[in-house]
Amino acid sequence: MNKFTEALNFRHACKLFDDKRTIPAQDFQEVLEAGRLSPSSFGLEPWHFLVVTNKEVKAAIRKACGNQIQLTSCSHAMIILFRKASQFQLDSHFLRSAFARRLPANSDTLLDKSCQYFIDYYTQALSNNNNVENWAEMQCYIAAANMMTAAAYIGIDSCAIGGFEYQSLEQVLTEHVTMFNPREFGIALGLTFGYRANQQPKKYRFAPSDIITYI
Repeated sequence: MNKFTEALNFRHACKLFDDKRTIPAQDFQEVLEAGRLSPSSFGLEPWHFLVVTNKEVKAAIRKACGNQIQLTSCSHAMIILFRKASQFQLDSHFLRSAFARRLPANSDTLLDKSCQYFIDYYTQALSNNNNVENWAEMQCYIAAANMMTAAAYIGIDSCAIGGFEYQSLEQVLTEHVTMFNPREFGIALGLTFGYRANQQPKKYRFAPSDIITYI
């Protein structure tokens, strides 16, 4: 069994973390880097990662997430935000910044010929997408999976938090996070990271023949 597969077997939905253990900063940076380097449609990276270590804020988030103990026993909590429709307009600061990365260093316009094909293709795809926010939100799960696997690879446990009361959590973030604007960002899911307090339970998965079809 290779180390990557070992990490997949190590990873599980950790329901209780050892609240006396803290993830070293360097190790958590590796987890974040896995999120930052994750693939996304058009390479737009339509996410923002809120890392929460403040105990007061974690407790407030926990209340909005069905009182799940992972959120206060973990070393690091994370809320993954997705960008809302206003940020995907061609004149938005976010999209201009994303496109500008593709331009030559001496160009100061998004209409540079080297970028025009990409802009045209993006515009056509966007016009055919009736729910750009759902599209953006789904991208966040790619980054989440990569971060949980990267964490497992270096012996850090995790748990995805999909159960939360949206408006309550939105209010918590509005009160505690300066950069959070509910008109610009939506909430995709939460993640918690730390070290398990209990032994890992048995992992259940369907057999390959049950879930894989070759054509």
